[in-house]
Amino acid sequence: MAHELEIAQDGTASMAYVGETPWHGLGKRVPADVSPEQMLQAAGLDWTVEKHPLFFQDGGSNVLTNARALVRSTDRKVLTVISENWNPVQNIEAFQFFDDFVKAGDMEMHTAGSLRHGKMVWAMAQIKDSFEIFGGDKVEGHLLFSNPHEFGRSIDIRFTPVRVVCNNTHTIALDAKTKYAVKVNHRAKFNGDQVKATLGIAKERLKEYREQALFLGRKKYQKETLVEYFNRVFP
Repeated sequence: MAHELEIAQDGTASMAYVGETPWHGLGKRVPADVSPEQMLQAAGLDWTVEKHPLFFQDGGSNVLTNARALVRSTDRKVLTVISENWNPVQNIEAFQFFDDFVKAGDMEMHTAGSLRHGKMVWAMAQIKDSFEIFGGDKVEGHLLFSNPHEFGRSIDIRFTPVRVVCNNTHTIALDAKTKYAVKVNHRAKFNGDQVKATLGIAKERLKEYREQALFLGRKKYQKETLVEYFNRVFP
């Protein structure tokens, strides 16, 4: 499966990570105490996007349209065509969203990168209250900020157990059904405080999940009850 990480002309991938090397072996490893802004720079995401008017030619004259081109500052690449009232979120805003959590010691930056030639930028932090259930299975929680520079895609901030390192894992994280996610469209200005209020509740839900997992981990099963369970789930 293709990782779809953005690759620069020098062959480096626009990605940074803490800890275990991703399966594709790409990206730059950074220390666990990296700040959100340092993570942004290590992943090569310290660029901005700009809205530019679009024209069409009619009889040799340029006619202004209501559409806008979303242009990347570094290489002048047109990432997408947007409407006039479409409000982009800059990469630095997405990473600064984690500042309070990181400074408080509740989270540490974990992975970040650019997918599909800059159309999708993600930043992920790991919550520091991971736990182990019976058998040594480690359950980890992450806060994922998906920042699309593409018309028709919403900003998505959610808690997920999936470690995002490529397009495949990013898709898995976004496809998972969860109550603990916030989607924000680009018709309004992004308000990080409102999202944080919702995520503050979601973080408490991680504690509930831990308690439920430990409760289920103590349960024993017999062959007959296991067969009955699967017969109900997959009749």
